Amino acid sequence: MTSFMTEDFLLDTEFARRLYHDYAKDQPIFDYHCHLPPQQVAENYRFKNLYDIWLKGDHYKWRAMRTNGVPERLCTGDGVRSREI
Repeated sequence: MTSFMTEDFLLDTEFARRLYHDYAKDQPIFDYHCHLPPQQVAENYRFKNLYDIWLKGDHYKWRAMRTNGVPERLCTGDGVRSREI
């Protein structure tokens, strides 16, 4: 039985394996849609908790949370202890 997470995980074709291993494997990861301030990424900012990285400044997630009935204080974190988030 083979391991689930091999070095070819999600690489289903020979072309995909060659493209990844010969060209992309050693490249840095660029995520142009992560909503993190570039300065925080550049400075290797250490986030305090999941709220800090996922929700603190992401108004798109706040809107989705509000739409689904999440209380406002949990969307923006105002007045909420980090343990509640």
